[in-house]
Amino acid sequence: MSKLSTAAQLTALERCSRSGYWQSSWRLLRLSSSEMVAEAIRTVLEAPASDERDWGEYAGDTVMQLAEDRGLVEERHPNPYPCVLHHACLSDIIASVLRKKDDPAWVKPDPVDGWESSAYLAPDGSHLRRVVLASHWSDERQFSERNAWGTLGEMAVYKLPVKLAVIIIGQEVNGLRSTPWTTGFLHPSGNQKLRFRKRSKTRNEVFSSKWFKIKREEHAEISRDKWLDEMLADDVLSDICFPVEIPLQPKRQLQRVQDIAKRKLHELYLTRMAPDPQLSTCDWPTPCVFRKLCRAVPEREPATMFGYQRLSEIRTSRD
Repeated sequence: MSKLSTAAQLTALERCSRSGYWQSSWRLLRLSSSEMVAEAIRTVLEAPASDERDWGEYAGDTVMQLAEDRGLVEERHPNPYPCVLHHACLSDIIASVLRKKDDPAWVKPDPVDGWESSAYLAPDGSHLRRVVLASHWSDERQFSERNAWGTLGEMAVYKLPVKLAVIIIGQEVNGLRSTPWTTGFLHPSGNQKLRFRKRSKTRNEVFSSKWFKIKREEHAEISRDKWLDEMLADDVLSDICFPVEIPLQPKRQLQRVQDIAKRKLHELYLTRMAPDPQLSTCDWPTPCVFRKLCRAVPEREPATMFGYQRLSEIRTSRD
């Protein structure tokens, strides 16, 4: 078992000790649509600077390649191609907002005491940065992110405040998501006027049924720059892409977080066989990737034949 601690490992461990144990070495080969988007964004942010690379196209191509190499979770998508194409377009436009052409790569801080960071260090070293993809945002979700290992754990190790780049991608319904990233409205006159909401009266006023609701992936004739310009003009970008700053916590609180992490990880490293499953967390708040193994009779362990891949192999494939 790898002794390299991460926020993701601690998060899985707190959800279910068995999930945390297995996640140290295994991943489900197939990915959900949101995982594909997250991986595409990560790939773009960490890629070396290039004058020739279009970051949006690179993100979209990454989603398509992930779908080919690892596949989409098929039980939710009997016809995966429309879903993959939709999320490739979603990744394209998000990546274009997060990283401009001349921006340097986002860099992770060096490991400290065996902690491998999942956050990024700001160019001036003043804070850590995280990208958070969410279906929606609420006070509850914000409190959750403030206290997550990806925030408090990183803060405790590096003694820096954290700034979240929150990206609202919407709820997935039948493989698609309905937010201004991927859906808009065209004027019924056919003049190709793209809109996202009315600019008068209330911010929530919607268009009449005469307007045509369109999907980004079905209108390649509308450039990405035009799509983003109209999002800005209709003042919708700030609703689905915004920062959340989390100040540095007091020293005693950070030390407490570090102590908790060390105890949890020490216990995990001493574990030599899979703990009992936590059945009440298999499906909520999100489905566990190992749930089909725990529900089998007799129970199974992760293996390639069941659709799992060793973490070391996945890391090798990224290099």
